[in-house]
Amino acid sequence: MRKETISEELGVSLATVNNWIKTKVIPPPDKEKYYNKITYDKIISALKNNQTRLNSRANRTLLDKKSLCYLGITDKERKKLLSNLVNDFKKSNLTIDEGLFAVMSAILRSNKLIDANWLSDTKSKPEAQQSALEKLLSNWAEKTNNPQIIISFYNKYEIPNLDDDILGAFYQSVQSISQKSNSGSYYTPSTLLSEIIIPADKTILDPCCGSGGILLNILSKEHDPSKIFARDIDETALKICFINLVLFFNNVNISPNISKQDITSNNANNDQFDYIVTNPPWGSKFAAQKKKNLIESYPDLQTPEIFSIALYNARKMLKKNGELYFFLPHSFLNVASHKKIRYYIFTEENRIFIKLLGNAFKGVLSESIMLYLSAESSHEKDALEKNISVQNKDGNVYQISLRDITPPDYIVSAASNAQDTLLIEKIYKTKRVSLKDGTIFALGIVTGNNKKYLRKEKTRSSEAIYRGKDIEKYALLEPSRYLEFKPENFQQTAPEELYRQEKIVYRFISDKLVCALDKEGSLFLNSANFFIPNNYPIHSLVSFFNSDIYTFIFKKKFHSKKVLKSHLQDLPLPALPDETHRFIQNLYNNTFFRNNAEIRLYQEQIDRILCKTFGIEPEELEYIGKSISS
Repeated sequence: MRKETISEELGVSLATVNNWIKTKVIPPPDKEKYYNKITYDKIISALKNNQTRLNSRANRTLLDKKSLCYLGITDKERKKLLSNLVNDFKKSNLTIDEGLFAVMSAILRSNKLIDANWLSDTKSKPEAQQSALEKLLSNWAEKTNNPQIIISFYNKYEIPNLDDDILGAFYQSVQSISQKSNSGSYYTPSTLLSEIIIPADKTILDPCCGSGGILLNILSKEHDPSKIFARDIDETALKICFINLVLFFNNVNISPNISKQDITSNNANNDQFDYIVTNPPWGSKFAAQKKKNLIESYPDLQTPEIFSIALYNARKMLKKNGELYFFLPHSFLNVASHKKIRYYIFTEENRIFIKLLGNAFKGVLSESIMLYLSAESSHEKDALEKNISVQNKDGNVYQISLRDITPPDYIVSAASNAQDTLLIEKIYKTKRVSLKDGTIFALGIVTGNNKKYLRKEKTRSSEAIYRGKDIEKYALLEPSRYLEFKPENFQQTAPEELYRQEKIVYRFISDKLVCALDKEGSLFLNSANFFIPNNYPIHSLVSFFNSDIYTFIFKKKFHSKKVLKSHLQDLPLPALPDETHRFIQNLYNNTFFRNNAEIRLYQEQIDRILCKTFGIEPEELEYIGKSISS
């Protein structure tokens, strides 16, 4: 067995496995890069039984905790019913598949869509005379030991049909968190779907349908079931989706088009649809070979990210004048790794609308958007203004010109309104340079085990190490942690000589720019990153990046809770004369930065330089201050 097999079995990256080897969590393979079976089995068993490691945030995929997942169920009695169903399952010896089979039977029986003798009645029918529901049930029963006993497990329950996804909620609730995290699947709140209206005579596809929750919220009872298409890679979820549609239409004879299909597969049948609505998985976990295969299969995208591939394939399946609704992370708009799919979407013949949703998904830290596309014909596209419409969380709608979405990264500053955009355009039109050339960027230390290596008290062999929260504007707080610097023990470090240089350190997890100049050659954990500029004066940089003006650019253009290298490289640095930089350096060296008043006075002088350089008026500076504080 190779170490790649460990990565695939545990659903972690190969880099994580290499770090476990480096930090002696697991032994290295032999010279031929193999583990024998005994050693391999011991490694897998030890990792799965190591609760401290498995419960860490970095290894969320190995968790085996279960919790109730209501999938939009709000009624107290319905919640209690779900809780009872799940608790009964936990006390049983049923598998997940058997538990679902039992709950499904109870729901269909409760709503008189099957009777008590359905199993024997179905067996007596020739297959050609069986409805799609009967075929599904009989096939399911054939793969189940003692199906009649399992069916009777929930006989005491009456489960009325409320057009909710209680079956899907049961399925999600009895799965482990790791299964949901690996697939990147999370419930789409019905409130996000309320404005999506699908005409009853149009074809509709959900290519990542799960148990059909989206379809239940956007279909009408008058819809033609034969025009409904639902796809997923989870066969159990597809069974639930079919039964949910039987319940929704209250008809055992419906024949929606439900099939197992991977959204990352090419559209070999050249299917075309009037409407495509889905919430694709975000950040699904793939083994290294799968990622490589996806990149090779989609060279135009240059990414293995599943939602980018899903959007690319879905757009190709959209009929002319068809409509597409995709729920995506906000990072789709402004992270450089998604630039290829943005380029594709913005250069196709699309009418585009983006709705900013904020933190709309429970259990998902990143903010989200709804992307709407309407596929226009060429003459219609020419008649349209070349704009993208954006609706913010307050319901205000504004326009972004496609002319402003430019190479190389095609960033969409959707968090900016018209006034924000004009200000940012004014700043970027100034003669400028950037940190893209001649700047060394580096990451803080990843120890792999902070409890083991970080100390609260300083020892003779240890030194201060700072975290992101220890960084304030222009200053480092008193250290509260100490570390004996032995790089060979840690998962990841930059070369030591980079830590020991004069550098600018900044908070990595932050929605604003907060940085300080470190002249002491200090160490930093990975919640703080740093850079060493060689093409721009360091005192000017730390002064500019701590200003409201640069935080305004960062918030409005990138709208991120992480400060990335690509963000800093994009920020415009004014081409100033040497005497201005010398003035800033002298001003910096003569300021103590001991309190907010001193910092404010210093920053006011820096702001005057920036405002004069960028042509920012006093009322615009006031607007910037109010904008970033709201």
